[in-house]
Amino acid sequence: MKRETLSILVLEPNILQCQLIKLALIRHGMNPIICNQPAALRQQLVQHLPDVLLVDTYLPGQNGLDLISQLNAEVLLKRTKVFFISSMGFPEIVQKAAKMGTSGFLVKPLNPDLMAARILGCFGRSGELTN
Repeated sequence: MKRETLSILVLEPNILQCQLIKLALIRHGMNPIICNQPAALRQQLVQHLPDVLLVDTYLPGQNGLDLISQLNAEVLLKRTKVFFISSMGFPEIVQKAAKMGTSGFLVKPLNPDLMAARILGCFGRSGELTN
């Protein structure tokens, strides 16, 4: 029986980071959808209904934590697990993210295998590579 492929919406303003994340997710058998602009996120959520949203905490002109709070209030993330990614994993930021009910916090530079294992673990799946 073939496993369902997880769709992962990535909100990351840095194009290079997006490409690295995309390659890592594909390598682990997931379907990445890239979004570089916070303004386009709502449309992408409605269009794709992703299983997971990976969002940077620092976005151009906006705080990723505040954005997720707004989306939670709008019930746009009802069936989507949220992971924050950031180069600044300060305890107060990680704690605030945890209080929001997010599924995880990943610190950059991202370890592709750890990232995949954490995402897959939320769905009771193994973090092993798929070929």
